[in-house]
Amino acid sequence: MNRNHIRSLFSLIIWGTVTIIFIPLFFTGGGVTEWVLDRERFIASGAIVVAAYILFFIMLAITGRKRANLIERDERDILISRRSSEITLTIMQGYVFLTCIVLYFMYRDSNSVPAGWLWFLGYTGIFVGYISYSAVNLILYGSKDVI
Repeated sequence: MNRNHIRSLFSLIIWGTVTIIFIPLFFTGGGVTEWVLDRERFIASGAIVVAAYILFFIMLAITGRKRANLIERDERDILISRRSSEITLTIMQGYVFLTCIVLYFMYRDSNSVPAGWLWFLGYTGIFVGYISYSAVNLILYGSKDVI
């Protein structure tokens, strides 16, 4: 297993866990309209994301070039990273677009979307980006044909 493979696996675990914790936290206790006003949930959500970034950067440091005895990157690793980035960009664009369209149809009669949805889109955009990149990376590592 090389560095990119290990990083993708741990990144998927970190951000998948954060997503599983964040989603119920966001929708409980009054839901979307009350989220911004609920100081405890607001701070807890931020703390969870900060903790995830700390774990993520610790993982990057542990799997860094000089400390880990991992296989170096080759042409296949570079190709997999590039392909994963391309696919992740498409997934992110689709996620943001579809979320915005759904919110439009949900709130078009009231002509006002609760601000909590902006926070939701911001937070989950981070999660979708990291999770999709890691998952696509792992799928491509398992595939015999990358191109």
